[in-house]
Amino acid sequence: MTPPETTRPVGRIQTLTALLMLAVVATVVGGLETISRSKSVDTWLNRMNEDSCRQTRTLLEHFGYFDSPDEQWLYEELPRVDFSRGGVYFIGASDVQFSTKLWELSPDLQALVHNFAISASNHKGELAELRYLIEQRGMLRAGGEKSLVVLGVSSETARYPSQSLPPAFVDNWERQGLFVCDPQAGIRAVPVNTVSKFLDFEEMRLARCLSRFNTVIAHQIKRWRHHGTEPPRRFNGSLYADIRRGEMGPDWREKIGEATGTFRELVDYLKAQHVQIRVILMPRASWDDSVPFDQEYDRQIVAVCAEKQIPVSDWSSLLTDDEFANNNHPNVFGMKKVQSVFLDVAVPFLRSTHALAPAQSERNQPE
Repeated sequence: MTPPETTRPVGRIQTLTALLMLAVVATVVGGLETISRSKSVDTWLNRMNEDSCRQTRTLLEHFGYFDSPDEQWLYEELPRVDFSRGGVYFIGASDVQFSTKLWELSPDLQALVHNFAISASNHKGELAELRYLIEQRGMLRAGGEKSLVVLGVSSETARYPSQSLPPAFVDNWERQGLFVCDPQAGIRAVPVNTVSKFLDFEEMRLARCLSRFNTVIAHQIKRWRHHGTEPPRRFNGSLYADIRRGEMGPDWREKIGEATGTFRELVDYLKAQHVQIRVILMPRASWDDSVPFDQEYDRQIVAVCAEKQIPVSDWSSLLTDDEFANNNHPNVFGMKKVQSVFLDVAVPFLRSTHALAPAQSERNQPE
């Protein structure tokens, strides 16, 4: 039966409305896609974020359109790394992760110096990560003697049971479905539908793009409300110390002993691969002086390093309290200091292996 003539215009209007809405959605998504892939926009967002962090002295988060710095290096940096010339690899937990601004380095250094720290890690997690990087990603393709692993350590890692992987560490690997992270089987990549995964990452990119703009707007509103500047963060050192006491618990000596045992396994694994190793005692703030964990942890770690003939650098007093963003992560001013001493370790090593050209002053030396 032929529909009444009066329903045809209504149907056309509904169709045109649907097409118009689809066009609007496509335009918005296309615009966001273009913006999120613009280097100049990314640079501007990063600059605005860092400017805010300089005023507030809070944590500088620099991970582009990913949800965390862990995802950025796993899904963006790692697939591009060329291990054929060797390199320097910073390994540790979030205090190492947020201690460098490697994106500011020259391209030749960025190709050779990598921060592979993962938040919520412990020494067992670091061992699992290094096994994956070495055995499945070819991190030692140039040979262990041309690869320096810089282990940034602190007693914070001992708060997690040393015979298991911290749940948050596992989640950092498994969140996007590209890896399986198991205490016994270790870390391994899993096959995925490439189209589906591409769409997932595009969705994350667009959502993160909107989030970054929202953050910039929120900072601008704060500045307007506070006459052009954002108020700096405030510390509660006694609260931080109480939190650490709660995390470590009454059996903290046993936890540190177990962590040291796992650290020894980690060192033995690297030495068996002929990897060059440097251990760093990471910076601490004054509120850590009121708890006994750091001294005991440092004592045991340094003893293992002395036994294994591994050089140790003590940076525990490198930063002032005002150079921390929170209880144990450097702010943007602390990052500048820590990166400088990290490079004091990395650059001479890379020149010694000829992965990095000698400095001009070294080239001018007589034979």
